[in-house]
Amino acid sequence: MKNPWIDLTRQVAVVTGAASGIGLATALALADAGAKVVLLDRDEAGCRAAADKIAAAGGEAHCRSLDVTSEEDWQAAEQWIDSTFGRLDILVNSAGIALSDRVGDDTLETHRKTFAVNVEGTLLGMAAALRFMRRQGKGAIINLSSTAALRSNPTMASYGASKAAVAHFTRSAALESIRAGHDIRINAIHPGLIETSMASDFYGIFEKIGSPDAVRTAMTTGRPGRPEEVADLILFLASDRASFIAGASINIDRAASA
Repeated sequence: MKNPWIDLTRQVAVVTGAASGIGLATALALADAGAKVVLLDRDEAGCRAAADKIAAAGGEAHCRSLDVTSEEDWQAAEQWIDSTFGRLDILVNSAGIALSDRVGDDTLETHRKTFAVNVEGTLLGMAAALRFMRRQGKGAIINLSSTAALRSNPTMASYGASKAAVAHFTRSAALESIRAGHDIRINAIHPGLIETSMASDFYGIFEKIGSPDAVRTAMTTGRPGRPEEVADLILFLASDRASFIAGASINIDRAASA
């Protein structure tokens, strides 16, 4: 009997923002491939429901409440992972927020909140994961950027800038890890419009375009993506099938930004 194309048996994976959307779809995909999955989210009820769903399907999942902007929360999670598993093989930084602001407006509070979650949360997650992975000499980190990082957007200036920062930090960390001789692959993906709760926020921000259908038409090439489609790409990048991919920024938007 042939082995499955992607087998993550015995690997430990952490997913932030795992209670819903892309994070949830990713946690389910990783567990289905055999990984032991640690779900991190501020939404503890949603996180536990996701973990229960994985367990009901025969997988192993653990839920921990975590604010990605809190260094103390990350330290506690890191200590728990070390004492429970002694290793960490995969990190998916999926937690994020999308708020509306414009350059020149009084938006410093929005800017700081956006960067705290999207950028600092990603950096704290990478720092925690790298302590495991440098010790092991191997690992995979996938950071969620956005196609918003690739083009200007006057109504979501801080969001686009934060996602551009995520992509830049990804490239810097990837090159540093490879030059240090570690087989640690760090990549970023740029989803377009994906049907998640965040998409509902976009519909409100871009209400001048018109109805949600009008927003979908303006921002996609026919249809939005599904969280499971993004999770499939993340699953591939987390696996040894992507052994020569590091420091990449990969669009997943059905050519909408082509």
